[in-house]
Amino acid sequence: MSPTRFAAAGLALSLMLGGSALAQAPSQAQTKNEVSIHQAKPVALTPVDSQANLVEELIVNARLPGPAWWKVGDGDTTVYVMGVPDFMPDKLDFDDSVLRRRLDGANVLIIGQQPEVRILSLLALIPGKGRQFKVDKPMRETLPPDLRARLEKQLKARGKPLSEHDDIKPALAGFIIANSRGGDGVSITLGKSADRFRDLAKSQEIAVQPRVKKLDDYDLIGMVKSLAEASQPLQELCLDAGLKQAENGLATVRETAEQWAEGQVREVVSAERGFQRCLASTPWIARQFKDGQDDAVGAITTALKKPGKAVAVIELRSLLTEGGVLDRLRAKGFTVTAPE
Repeated sequence: MSPTRFAAAGLALSLMLGGSALAQAPSQAQTKNEVSIHQAKPVALTPVDSQANLVEELIVNARLPGPAWWKVGDGDTTVYVMGVPDFMPDKLDFDDSVLRRRLDGANVLIIGQQPEVRILSLLALIPGKGRQFKVDKPMRETLPPDLRARLEKQLKARGKPLSEHDDIKPALAGFIIANSRGGDGVSITLGKSADRFRDLAKSQEIAVQPRVKKLDDYDLIGMVKSLAEASQPLQELCLDAGLKQAENGLATVRETAEQWAEGQVREVVSAERGFQRCLASTPWIARQFKDGQDDAVGAITTALKKPGKAVAVIELRSLLTEGGVLDRLRAKGFTVTAPE
């Protein structure tokens, strides 16, 4: 196995935030009254994508140079919010003149939740060590014909045997396929956008530098491990999502990032989301995303208490999701303005 490689490209998985798909536990009375119904007709659990639904009136392409900005205000304070996509390739140029102007004299720069990858945990997921993902029956034999055909086509294209992932669950296979680049290792692409924004805020080019508040990250590998107990429909969804990410290729990642750099919000949010769709469809994982969303809403609310201006950089989809950051701030009574 080749060494695990870390390339810089951008997995903020927004990768990222959205409403929780967690179901509430039934009361004792409900359980007693409904037990016979559940025994007669089991409830089919369908994966719920916590990032699927967006607030349409907030999806507006920008007219100012560079990426799109939203504004949140309460009368004497304005928080300028930049949304960033899930994936951003390294060395992406964009017009940052508006960003520089808004950082200058801002009270605080808020940098939203991003993924944290631990190398030892990543290695533990590689086939042979990811014991919680082991299966007794060859995985391909459990798949629908069309999904199996796509998996085999991808393996052939990479020069791998068709049995490459037969001993692991579909969700882990989807993760490996999405994050491998033709070799035997797994490459997690983490963007350096947070470092870029932080460095700019603290550079000599900003006359009055803001305080930097970095929100807590989430454990990407811990999230992937949680998929080991996922139901078969969700396992298949995750394999499908990983295959779509691989089928899309890196060119599409760059194209999407270039659209973001030009403020083309509609095009960015309509792009294929890859393995992020799997993560957002898992209740435990959706809860982690919601925790990051809670932190962002709290940090922006706090920033609005101090007169002047502040800047926030939050994953794009988390801003625009129904029940997302901007939707919740608007519900709190703040004025939310779409890109100008």
